[in-house]
Amino acid sequence: MAKKSWLVIIIIMLLIGGTVFAQLDSKNPIRVAAIIPLSGGAFAEAGQEMRMGYLMAQSEINNSGGILGRKLELVIEDDQCKPETGIAAYMRLLTRGNITAFVGGYSSTITYAQCNAVQNFEPLMVWIGASSTSVEHSFGQKKWFFHMHPWDYHRQSTVTAFLEGVSPKPKTIALTYEDGIYGTTSADYFKKYAREAGFTIVLDEPHKSGSSDFTSLLTKAKALKPDVFYDVSYAGDYILQIKQAKEIGFNPKAFVIVAPMFPNYVQSLGDVGDYVVGVNPWAPSLKLEGLPEWKERFAALYPEKKSYEYWLPLAYTNLITVAEGIKKAGSTDKDKIIIALEQLDIVTPFGRMKFEPSDEGGVHQCFTNLVMVQWQKQQPIVVFPKDIAGAPFVYPKP
Repeated sequence: MAKKSWLVIIIIMLLIGGTVFAQLDSKNPIRVAAIIPLSGGAFAEAGQEMRMGYLMAQSEINNSGGILGRKLELVIEDDQCKPETGIAAYMRLLTRGNITAFVGGYSSTITYAQCNAVQNFEPLMVWIGASSTSVEHSFGQKKWFFHMHPWDYHRQSTVTAFLEGVSPKPKTIALTYEDGIYGTTSADYFKKYAREAGFTIVLDEPHKSGSSDFTSLLTKAKALKPDVFYDVSYAGDYILQIKQAKEIGFNPKAFVIVAPMFPNYVQSLGDVGDYVVGVNPWAPSLKLEGLPEWKERFAALYPEKKSYEYWLPLAYTNLITVAEGIKKAGSTDKDKIIIALEQLDIVTPFGRMKFEPSDEGGVHQCFTNLVMVQWQKQQPIVVFPKDIAGAPFVYPKP
């Protein structure tokens, strides 16, 4: 009889303990980790803007009651633009951080290394980094991997369609690209699409991102007299190339880059940067539901920030998406959140957010549309698609 009494007491204590722990857990914040580049290389400026977008979203979420009655705690880690640092940060948070979901990312190379290192843990990743399909082909079919940034083929098909519509149609293209998986994969897609569209690639040359001198590359391109010069790289490389092209008198009919709206563009280039055109997944002038109100809230929060890259609203949208997924799931259980995210369909400042299968095997892809933006009189103007253009594309470049 005594044994039975003790057994009953133990069971009651366990039940009470479980209830206490559940109550404590319900009061603890929900932790989401953002691993982004804040220092150490060419990506840090974008990472700093991502941080601003995440903090804005966190503030709005918590000021609106949090998630499931709990505060959202955002844990931000700097990957320092290095794969090994990004992996170490991810593993540390994964094993000791009590993290519900991981957001962030930038570099395709770092994202690939991180996914490869943590895939056995199957963490919930809702990622805005990486455009290389090397990531999609390896991890896109994983149920725990959600991807928001357009893939390479979305970007390069947009550039090709844009060039096809230019009048008179350009014939020759000098193509260069950074030698990582972002640049090389992008170049492979562009060459395929461009040749199918009838363009001739007169230069096909990788380069090292972060180089201090592109004069040799630009001189080689100039000698070929291409209609279009197209580089797939990063902001620092573009600034140097645009300046050095001016110095050597290289003035192709179109100077094309990727993501042309980086914050220090005008400060770094002035009117030398006019008429450069680039592909972008977002622009502040787009007619998107809720975007004007979002821009007003952003201006009130960061009055000193007059211009910003697409990474800022994308990071904001990233965290809002995760928060809405957890709310819809009614739980921090990973499998329940995955189901909720698959069903989520919301309006964001980046456009409609709904995960759907992608073209090359990914099961959770969000944004796929892009625009072409040209700098005109030191202002970024959407010039393609033509039905939403703010002004005609200036071609040939003066």
